[in-house]
Order: sequence, then structure tokens, then C-alpha cells
Amino acid sequence: MMNFVTKLSGFVGKNLTWLVLLTIVGGYFVPSGFTWAVSNTVWLLGVVMFGMGMTLHASDFRLVLQRPREVLAGTVCHYTIMPLVAYALVMVFGLSPELAVGMVLLGSCPSGTASNVMSFLAKGDVPLAVSITTVSTLL
Repeated sequence: MMNFVTKLSGFVGKNLTWLVLLTIVGGYFVPSGFTWAVSNTVWLLGVVMFGMGMTLHASDFRLVLQRPREVLAGTVCHYTIMPLVAYALVMVFGLSPELAVGMVLLGSCPSGTASNVMSFLAKGDVPLAVSITTVSTLL
């Protein structure tokens, strides 16, 4: 059983980008085939986070502890740039006050699974992204 899990996690880790793109295309062309996912969103997010976690090692996070300035900079940018971009979008699109408040609040929320997945798919610094998400969520 453990051998199967190792092989499966290796396959998913190497091909996650293609699996995500295939799912997006499938959902676009056959949306009715993906309606089951709505009621299982929590479980699916858990699977995605577990899959990303399988690609990380403890040594990845030791590196992050050795560069706390990057975590601090990312967190500060998160709470300054994102709300400012949200405000700029409100101004550019002339949103109603209700939508404006929602947009700025959304821009001020901590990042989550999606940002970490995008970092993973872009071959970015996933341990740093996860660390910034953790610090932002705790704040």
C-alpha cells in the first residue's frame, strides 16, 4: 500500500500542472460532469493541499526560518498591495458601495489554498508561500 501511495504522489507531483489544466478544460466543456465537486469542495481542497504537502520537506521550512525578512516582506506586501489593488479595481470599474466594500475586504483577506497552488504550479517558492499564508492567517 505504501508503495502505491509513493508512486501516486510522485505521479501527481510531476504532473499536477497538466492534471489541473485537464480538469479546467473538462469543466469548461462538460460542466455537468463536475457538479459533484461542489458538495465535496472541502475534501478536494484537502486532497490538493495534501498533494502539495507531499512535495515539501522539513528542510524547505528550515530555509524559510533562515530568511524571516522574506516572510515579513511578503506579509507586509500582502496587507498593503492587495487592498490597494482591490481599491484601484473599485475605482477603475466604478463599483457600487456594497461591491466596493466586498472587494476591499476580499483584498484584505489572508491568502489560502489557491495562492499556494499557483506558487506550486508556477514552480515558485512553495515553502515561502505557505509560510506567508500561515503568518497572514495568524495575524
